[in-house]
Amino acid sequence: MSETTTPPGDDAPGFIEAEPARPIGEPEQASRSDRARSAAYRSRFVIVYVMLALVAGIGVGAFVVIATRPDPPPPVKWSAWQPTGSSMAQARQIADRVAKRYRLKSGQQLVAALASEPKVGSAEGDLPVSVIAIRPDTSKGKKEENEIDIIPTTKSLQYVLCGLAQNCSIKGGKASEERHALLRREALELALYTFKYVDGVDSVSVFLPPRPDGQAKPTSVFLKKSDVSKELGKPLRTSIAPKTPAIGKMPRRELALVNRITEPRLYSYEYQQAQDGGAVLVYAPAILGT
Repeated sequence: MSETTTPPGDDAPGFIEAEPARPIGEPEQASRSDRARSAAYRSRFVIVYVMLALVAGIGVGAFVVIATRPDPPPPVKWSAWQPTGSSMAQARQIADRVAKRYRLKSGQQLVAALASEPKVGSAEGDLPVSVIAIRPDTSKGKKEENEIDIIPTTKSLQYVLCGLAQNCSIKGGKASEERHALLRREALELALYTFKYVDGVDSVSVFLPPRPDGQAKPTSVFLKKSDVSKELGKPLRTSIAPKTPAIGKMPRRELALVNRITEPRLYSYEYQQAQDGGAVLVYAPAILGT
């Protein structure tokens, strides 16, 4: 006798409802919001990459420009020569070098230049000069007699220009305005080198040789560093030519510069004894000439 097989119903044991099987590797469908978020991330990454590329490109470009740019020219020297050593050694080198370049028409050296700290000879020996007193020029009515400038000599040097004749006057040649202008040029050159290279010097006195006939008071050119600040800020050759001119042969532009700087600062001088036993150098405006 045959049995009839009845299909299992919903309640038949051994059967579990489940989703239909998905093929292996088939991606799960992303939602619209997920796709939008993913696209936004990709856009941000693209922008970052572009910015990084731009930065890298700018950096490479700057490197190429710097690498191919010619080297800057070396700084211009103020002078072709400069002194070395201590302050006084430098001053003496300046005196020796500058003085040898100034000559009479005969070829003989015009004067010797002696460098020292401010001092004056006396019967008791050299006396240090502690103060410089400058009397005012009252000829133009701008200053009164009592308006005296007092300058300590702690930051000062002096040069004495000495010829080979009596009292350091110049031996040979003839006193003239042209020769006096050349001596003032020498004074200016000494002062410029000193201010440029000798540390701590704010003023310089350059005593010019007296006239051989003694018909005028001895004179000195007194310069402060501030008087020539413009000339110290540019190469020396633009103010004073490397080649020293002969008497009466100074170029017009150079002569104008020498006159402008030194004529108002040309003084006659005398010494007075200070209470401390030292000396006071007293300057008074001088009449041009030698």
